[in-house]
Amino acid sequence: MKEHARTVEVFGGRVALLGAGREAPLALAVAEALLRRMHAALTRFDPRSELCRLNDDARLTVPASVLVRRLAAAVPYAGALSGGLVDATVEPAFAPERTAPAGDPRPATPDPQRRWAQVSVDAAAVSRPPGVALDSGGLGKGLAADLVAGRLRGLPSYAIECMGDVRAAGAERTLRIASPWSDEVLAELPLTDGAAATSGVTRRGWHLIDPSTGRPARTGIVQATALAPTALEAEVRAKAALLSGPAAARDHLPHGGLLVLDDGELVSV
Repeated sequence: MKEHARTVEVFGGRVALLGAGREAPLALAVAEALLRRMHAALTRFDPRSELCRLNDDARLTVPASVLVRRLAAAVPYAGALSGGLVDATVEPAFAPERTAPAGDPRPATPDPQRRWAQVSVDAAAVSRPPGVALDSGGLGKGLAADLVAGRLRGLPSYAIECMGDVRAAGAERTLRIASPWSDEVLAELPLTDGAAATSGVTRRGWHLIDPSTGRPARTGIVQATALAPTALEAEVRAKAALLSGPAAARDHLPHGGLLVLDDGELVSV
């Protein structure tokens, strides 16, 4: 069955949408509108966004929209699922910087302050510690893919590719895992109903931060791909696997995945 396609530029990149069936054009238009609402609410790069205004608000509890509350709820979820390795909070400006020797290859260790565990959501507001901001980064991508999947669920098949996070259903697809150093395809993974996410440190080394040091992560793994039922879970598990290092990465990939080590070795999980 032919699939319709649509591309949306949001979150500093491109989101590709695919959907099959007679209702696909309308469903994809609705999905695009949702992505644009999410971008307007959750972008970190526009001080007018709701997330930026929440982060700048001195109150401990701030009224928030459904989208911002969904992101905030993902923060403690990610921290708990990863054993504290994935922390989507941003340190207060007055907090002492944690340091480690440059190029330190040791796996990350959880932040003992556990700021992520102090973020909470109720029916109307978000609460967090004084001065602590929320980072929409990777969690926002996974959340976006999952929320869009909810809009496309009635189609015979669909797929969402959100800058490394994929959510799909209804048709068997092939995920091509590119090398962290080039566009060479290293492996292919089948995906029918579920999600996948890839995290790496080579092309945008500033993107993934070791929570124990505040520095770009260097753990012996340069790229991790995780499979999971949802894109948000896949996003968290991929980052946790990468941050935990080769010895513990498998523990974070219960649904399977692929690791690329520093020396180029591929490890299938």
